[in-house]
Amino acid sequence: MKDIKDISIPPLPNVILKVVQYDHTAPTANPQDIEKIIAPDKGITAEILKVANSAYYGRSGKIKLLRDATALLGLKALKNLIIFLGTKGLNEKIKNPTVKKYTNLLPIVSALLAQEIAKHLNKKEIVEEVFLAALLHKLGITVLAINKGDHYAFLLEQAEQDELDIIELEKSAYGITQVEIGRHLATEWKLPEVIVRCCGISTNTKIEELQSDIEKITFIASICGMELLHIPFDPSNFPKANSIFQQLGGKGDAILLFANEQTFENLKQHPFYQLSSA
Repeated sequence: MKDIKDISIPPLPNVILKVVQYDHTAPTANPQDIEKIIAPDKGITAEILKVANSAYYGRSGKIKLLRDATALLGLKALKNLIIFLGTKGLNEKIKNPTVKKYTNLLPIVSALLAQEIAKHLNKKEIVEEVFLAALLHKLGITVLAINKGDHYAFLLEQAEQDELDIIELEKSAYGITQVEIGRHLATEWKLPEVIVRCCGISTNTKIEELQSDIEKITFIASICGMELLHIPFDPSNFPKANSIFQQLGGKGDAILLFANEQTFENLKQHPFYQLSSA
């Protein structure tokens, strides 16, 4: 196996790192803490105000101050938005459309689907947590895209054209995979342990390896997201996703419920999706 030290791990911007490490569940947590962290970063502040004023939230042009955006979005959602903007910034130099589908669209589609699945299962207490887990579960792809450039783009295109397992191609070409890199990156960034485990989720993950509801919903959302974006994977993952969905109390076919065109059209209206696809 290739040494992880041979892979360049991108640092998180300081503002994003502070937000990642901020415990929004602490008894003393309040919106002013986050505001103080992000206020000096005019770029992030502008993006937050743009999202808050989007048609999705029905406040077009009315949100002028960061504190108003914080009140509208809520502390958990604001934290997720800032982390989303940070990861989006890592992808800015990626221009290949196939690669961007994996680094920009798949994470946000999976994250928004994860929220919908959690709500459907009446697990509202983890809605924001599953968003973050699903958003970050493919971090390893971004790192490989940054490190391997055109060659990794070629691998992704080959996987799509010939319907091959991209993880097997990564292992063969580089001796290391997106899963190992994603876990390492999440650990380096000092993300919660459940997020580290979610960064190890792939189509090769076995049901018994998924320890928490957050991991299980992330897996289902990932499969549904790949289906919506026409990313090839082993079809044995369909019954696997359905089995997990039913374990969690879901009724019916998760793929039919969440990987359909109407759901996708609804997701496309979300400002986070629009930021990713811009």
